Amino acid sequence: MSLFGFALSVLVAYGVIRFLARAIAWASGSRYRAFRRLASRFGGRYETRGLSDSPIVSFPQGEDVVRVGLAPASARRAGVISTRVVVRFRNGIPFRLDLAAFDSPLIRMAAKGTQPVRLGDREFDGAFAVRANDPDMARDFLGPQSRRSLQGLQRLAPPGGLSLAISPERMLVQIDRNLSEDDDALFAAVAETLTIYRMLREGVRRRISEGVTLIEGDGRADEAEGPPVCKVCGELVADGVPVVVCAKCGAPHHRDCWEFVGWCSIYGCGGKIGRPPAAPALRSSASPPPRP
Repeated sequence: MSLFGFALSVLVAYGVIRFLARAIAWASGSRYRAFRRLASRFGGRYETRGLSDSPIVSFPQGEDVVRVGLAPASARRAGVISTRVVVRFRNGIPFRLDLAAFDSPLIRMAAKGTQPVRLGDREFDGAFAVRANDPDMARDFLGPQSRRSLQGLQRLAPPGGLSLAISPERMLVQIDRNLSEDDDALFAAVAETLTIYRMLREGVRRRISEGVTLIEGDGRADEAEGPPVCKVCGELVADGVPVVVCAKCGAPHHRDCWEFVGWCSIYGCGGKIGRPPAAPALRSSASPPPRP
């Protein structure tokens, strides 16, 4: 091949690569346009995680950090891509709460130390199952404004497709619907979540002023409590699902949840390095091998 032919081939290859790169960037931007606009509206960061993974939008909210992204479909939610809004607390709060629609198709393990809570609102109590470690604080937090926001979120979700989970480390709202291409729905979901967050912060301040303190613990699973639970999404860490263990405290997470949050979900840990679990940890829910 002559020098001219070689140079022409290189130029054509370069042009094709540039075209493909722009086409991919255009397709990605079009696909996740609501996330890009959300980042622009809140002055946040639009973080890409590769061509195959969905982006994450993050922005500050007071001293805390909000992260918005998609949770990929799993074996337990086949074909369902969910939208997550997570608020990571800089300082832990003395409160745990799990809320899910009664018609949710998922069975979630009750968090240790929580108990059922009813508000006395017939419509709300008939729609949602609530458990909390502090029933009085839960009733205070779930006042009229929080309930209106939860009902607004419920209208964005399919039947049974809304959950709220609060732990000392974070607040998670999950809507079992892909909102990445619907600007109005995504903005509404974030706005309602921030209203709930503000009501939570106000409730925590009132409760702490009454002398309630946070008792810390480590993140390691207690075998007597059964299979480990991911502290981000509240679902079981089961065999066959990619798992990451915090290298600092040993708390197990779904790999997707670890990547979504960006670090360990256990209050006070702060670990940012995850590793694959040891073989016994993956099989903590399995029966022991037979004796020889």
